[in-house]
Amino acid sequence: MAVLIDYIWQSTFCLLFFFGVYFVFLRNEKAFTVNRFYILITPVLALLFPLISIPVSFDKPGISLEQTEFYRALSEQEAPDNFVATFGLPEVIVQSSKLPLLWEIRDYIFLAYLSVILFLSFKLFLNFIQLRMIWEKGWYQTIYNLKENYFLIPTFGLAPVFSYFNKLFWDDTHILKDDEKEQIIKHEIEHIRQGHSWDVMYYQILSILFWFNPVIHLMRAELIDVHEYLADENVIRKTINKENYPKLIVKMAFKGIDLPIGNYFIRSTTLKRIMMMKNPKKINWLKTVMVFPLSLTLLALVSMKTERGEHLLPLRITENIEEIKKMLLVSQDSLEVGIKVKKIKNPLHYEFISPRENENLTAQIGELQYEFTGINSDEEYIKVRGLINNLRSTSKITKSYPNARFKYQVDSPAEPTMGMEEWNKAITQQIKVPQMEKDLGLGGVIEIEFVVSKEGEIQNPIVKRSYGGGLDDQLLEAVQKESVNKWIAAKSNEKPVDMVMTASFAFYGSAMSATDSHQFFNPSPTPALNSNFVVTENTVFDVVEKAPEFEGGMKAWNEWIKSNIQYPNTAKQMGVEGTVYVVFVINKDGTVDQPEILRGIGAGCDEEVLRLISEMPDWIPGEQRGQKVNVRMRLPVRFKLPSDQVVSGNLFDENPQSQGGNPKASEAFNSHMAKNLKYPAESRENEVFGTVFTKVHLDADGKINSYAITKGVSPELDNEVLRVIENAPNWTVDGKENSYIVNLPITFRIAGGENTLGQILKVENEIVVTGYGAQDRSPFSKIKMYETKENHSSEPIFVIDGVAHPEIGRKLDDIIKPDQIKSIEVVKGEKAFSMIDLYGSRVQNGVILITTKK
Repeated sequence: MAVLIDYIWQSTFCLLFFFGVYFVFLRNEKAFTVNRFYILITPVLALLFPLISIPVSFDKPGISLEQTEFYRALSEQEAPDNFVATFGLPEVIVQSSKLPLLWEIRDYIFLAYLSVILFLSFKLFLNFIQLRMIWEKGWYQTIYNLKENYFLIPTFGLAPVFSYFNKLFWDDTHILKDDEKEQIIKHEIEHIRQGHSWDVMYYQILSILFWFNPVIHLMRAELIDVHEYLADENVIRKTINKENYPKLIVKMAFKGIDLPIGNYFIRSTTLKRIMMMKNPKKINWLKTVMVFPLSLTLLALVSMKTERGEHLLPLRITENIEEIKKMLLVSQDSLEVGIKVKKIKNPLHYEFISPRENENLTAQIGELQYEFTGINSDEEYIKVRGLINNLRSTSKITKSYPNARFKYQVDSPAEPTMGMEEWNKAITQQIKVPQMEKDLGLGGVIEIEFVVSKEGEIQNPIVKRSYGGGLDDQLLEAVQKESVNKWIAAKSNEKPVDMVMTASFAFYGSAMSATDSHQFFNPSPTPALNSNFVVTENTVFDVVEKAPEFEGGMKAWNEWIKSNIQYPNTAKQMGVEGTVYVVFVINKDGTVDQPEILRGIGAGCDEEVLRLISEMPDWIPGEQRGQKVNVRMRLPVRFKLPSDQVVSGNLFDENPQSQGGNPKASEAFNSHMAKNLKYPAESRENEVFGTVFTKVHLDADGKINSYAITKGVSPELDNEVLRVIENAPNWTVDGKENSYIVNLPITFRIAGGENTLGQILKVENEIVVTGYGAQDRSPFSKIKMYETKENHSSEPIFVIDGVAHPEIGRKLDDIIKPDQIKSIEVVKGEKAFSMIDLYGSRVQNGVILITTKK
C-alpha cells in the first residue's frame, strides 16, 4: 500500500506538472497538432517517470514519499514478518479470542475504487447501447460515401450532429442551407479522417481507471477543444467565405442527448472556438519548444535517485544470510535463549537495542531485527549483549541527507549557542545509566546522528550506535529539549546551511568494564565487504564456506566419541550431570589445537572433555575461498547418568535424621535463583567475594521451613542470599524422611578470577554468581560523554610501558627500536574511550600499547 500510494502521488504530480506546462506554454498557441500529441503522450510519461530509476552521485531534491514518517509508518504496519531464521527455544504464541478481522482499511479502499470503476464502466456501456439504438433507427436511411469512406446516419432529432469513428450522425431536423450543411459535414469528416474517436476512447479509459485524478479530466477537456480547433482549422482553410463559418457555429443549438464517446459539432466550447479562429497571432515556436527542457527537468526530478559514495554503493549492506545463520547456530552452543531474525524495511535508526523486559529483548542491526526470548538470568543477558556486539558488522545501512552538508563541505561547522562544553554538561545531566546495566557493569557507547538546520535547530536525531537498556530513548529526548536545541548554523559561502552532525557518548565507570558486554565467543576477523581476501598464518575463522570434517564423516565422529569418552568416577559418586561446552581449533593442517572450556559442570567432567579433545585424531581442514584455514569448532558434550545411578550428596553427614533421603534442587528453584540472585554493586566495586555457606531445612514435601547462614562473607552478600532464599520454590524429594537438611553454598566471584573453593573441593549444590567489570578501577566518573568533533591530529596515541607519548606520531623509530619491543597491542572503540582520562582525547583515534623488554 505504501509503495502504491507513493507511486500514485508521483504520477499525479507529474501529470499536474505536464498540465501546468500545457496551460502556460501551449494552450493559447495554434500549434494544434503539437498540442494533440502532447496531451496524448503526457499521461503515459506521467505513469512511466516514477518507474524509471537513474542513479546519480550528487544530492538533489525529490518528490518521493519514501523519506517521510507517513511512508515509513505505513510500510512497517503493512510489511509481513520476513523471518530469516529461528533458533533456540520455541516461543509461546498467545492468540486473541476475538474473531479474525476479515477486511482491512485497504480492502475497503480497493472496494470503493472498484465500485466507482464498475459504475463508470456501466455508464459507458449505456452510452454504447444508446449509440447502437440511434444507429439501428437510422440504418435504412444510411448513406455510404465511398469517396470519403464514411456512413451518414440520420438521428431524427434524437442527437445533435456528431461523428464516431467512420460514422457521421446527422440531425436532419435542422433547416440549413446547402453551403452550411456542407461546412458542417466537412468539419465532421476532419474528425473521422484524423481519427479523433481513438483519442476520445483512449481518454475515456483513462478517466475510468484514474477517476480519482482530477488532472485526467482536465486534460480530457483540453483534448476535446484541440479536436475542434483542428477540424475548424481545416474547414476554414477550404472555405471561400470564412466569415460565415463562425456564424454557423453560433447558429447551431445544442439539441438532444449528449454521448461522451462522440465528436460534436457544437458544444460548450463554442466561444473558445470562435476566439481561436479570430486570433491573428502566429505560433510562438519558442514557447512551444520550451516543453522539451521542462519535461527533461521533470524526468530528472522524479527519476534520478541519489546514491552516496564514489562507487554508488547501495544504501543497505547485509552479509550473506546463510553466514549469519551459521553464526547464530554457533552461538547456541553456549547461549540457551530463543532467537528469531527477520528483515525490516526502512529502519529509522542505524541500530537500536531495546530494554530487557519479561525475559525478552529486541535488537535492530541495520535491516535485520533480532528477537531474543527466554533470557532468564543476568548471565544470559550479558551473553546476549555480547552476541549483539558480534553481529554489528553483519548488516549496515547508510542514511541520505539530500539537502544537508557534512563537516568537510562547510566553511564553519554548526555549534551550540551555549558552547560545546556546556551543551555536553546539559545533556549528561538529563540522562541516567539504567540500573540493570549499571549493576551488571555493562559499559558502552551511544553514537547519534542529527541535522542542525539553517535555523539552528536539531532535526531528526537517530541512533547510529546503540547502548540499549532504554538509554537511547533518554538521549534522543534530551537532545531535542528546548533548553539545548539552540545552535549556530553552519555556513558555506557566508550563507547558513543544513549540516549533518554526529555525537558519541561513552558510559563507563569504576563498576563498568571497558567493553559493551561479556564476549562469550571471540569473533573471527572477517574480510570487509568489497575488500581483498587476506588470511594470515594465525587467522582463525568461526564460519567458513567449507567446514572441517572428521575422517569418515559424522557417523565415525560419533562412534569415536562413544568409544573414547569416560564418565568420571567423581561425577558418578556425586551424581553430577549436565553439558560441557568446549571450543577448539582445527588448524589448516588438520591438527586439533587450543581446547578451552566455555561452560563446565565440574566433578572431573571438564577435564575429561579436554582429555578427549587433546587425543582426537586429525581432521580434514576447513576452507575459505579455496584456501585451507584455521577454524574454531564448538562441541557440547552431555553427561547423563542412568536414573538408578544418581547419587545424593546434599545432606549433612552429621545429621542422622537426613540419611536415606534424596532431595535435589528443582528446576523451579534453580530458575528462581538464577533469575533473582544479584551481585551487589557495592561489593563488586570493592572487590568483595567469597562463599556464603547456608543451611536449608526442608520438610517431607521439599518445602523450605527454615534457613540460616553458617558462615558468611559480608553483610551485603549475606543479605542478598537471605533475600532470595526467602521466597524460593520447593525442592524435589523422593525419600521417606519427615525432614531434610541440605548444604547450599553460594559463591560470589569476580570474572577472570581463580576457581571457587566449591569447584576445587567438588562441592555439590554450589551456586556461583559472577560479577563482571570489578577489576576496572578507573578514577573517572560512572558516566562520561564525548561529542564527536575534529581532532587536531588523526594519529593514534602511543603508550610505552604505561607512559603516554602523544608527540611520537609516525616517528616511533626515533624513540624505540624494534628489537626493544616485547609486545604491541592496538586498542580501538569503547575500550579506547575508557582510557580518555588517562591519556586524553587522542584515544578516540586509537591507542597503541607498547611493552618493552626489561
